[in-house]
Amino acid sequence: MISSTCLNAYLQCVETDEPLDLAAVSIIGRCSECQIIIADSRVSRRHAMIRRQEGGFYLFDLGSFNGSYLNGSRVTAARQLRHGDVLSFADHEYQYGERGEKSTPTSLEESGGSTTALIRSTPVVLLVSDIKGFSELSESIEADDLAQVIGSWYSDCERILDEAGATVDKFIGDCVLAYWTTVNPDSLSSALRAAEQLLASCVRIYHERPDIFEKIHRQFEIGVAIHTGKVAYGGLSQGEFTLVGDPVNLTFRLETLTRELGRNVLLSGDFVRQWPEVRSCCKNHGVHRVKGRVQGVEVFSVNEFPTRPAAGNQPRRPEI
Repeated sequence: MISSTCLNAYLQCVETDEPLDLAAVSIIGRCSECQIIIADSRVSRRHAMIRRQEGGFYLFDLGSFNGSYLNGSRVTAARQLRHGDVLSFADHEYQYGERGEKSTPTSLEESGGSTTALIRSTPVVLLVSDIKGFSELSESIEADDLAQVIGSWYSDCERILDEAGATVDKFIGDCVLAYWTTVNPDSLSSALRAAEQLLASCVRIYHERPDIFEKIHRQFEIGVAIHTGKVAYGGLSQGEFTLVGDPVNLTFRLETLTRELGRNVLLSGDFVRQWPEVRSCCKNHGVHRVKGRVQGVEVFSVNEFPTRPAAGNQPRRPEI
């Protein structure tokens, strides 16, 4: 059985009727690096993002000053787009459209011998990060403020993980899953460095809008979990790749342990065994049971961030 999904998407400018094809990730804003450029000072440099994931296209505001709107409502979290939706950035309106159809899987005979997606098993480094207390945060602050905070978080995640050489598999609400398709000293150190920078992003977001957080008497905090393991990796539909397997589920479970253990960054025992030198920078919390697994998992928290993956380096000491 194969999937015969074939879906392309575009934005059509309401003012000019010009169709603009969407890539897997399209940034909308006024800077020259954006895929969709809107030359208007009311539009932020990196205003919004449209990303393909989970079989569809999703709209994310990137912490823009004037907001992104979907069918007249301000976007405060990732929103899946439907054919005919109207997106607004300042006074600029675009209609979202799709070409092609989503259909159920068919046999090779029925599809005329279409190409079968290649799924392979590969070792990866996995990173999951989630905003702590997001439900409380979303209930405690105004929608416009929430949109700016979450948008800034999305934007920083995308930038930090891209610079670290990771692939962002998906955003799920306030959570992000990313991966590196090699397990070696470079990818291991890149994952830990990305975690450090994500924590620094939280500090930046807090100081950017202290009025929001002081009013509700809380910090802006995240949990980060990093793990290694073999996953099934490949194209599940045309133009779309994803990961499946127990290591993915375990990384999400590890991230939930950050709240129980009161730590912001947790590493699995498998990660530490791949990079023994990092053990001196960590605290061993022993073996913990996580939901959905019979066997426990060894868990480490990060006390110090090493400068690079080699023994004898002097680590940095951030508050985590």
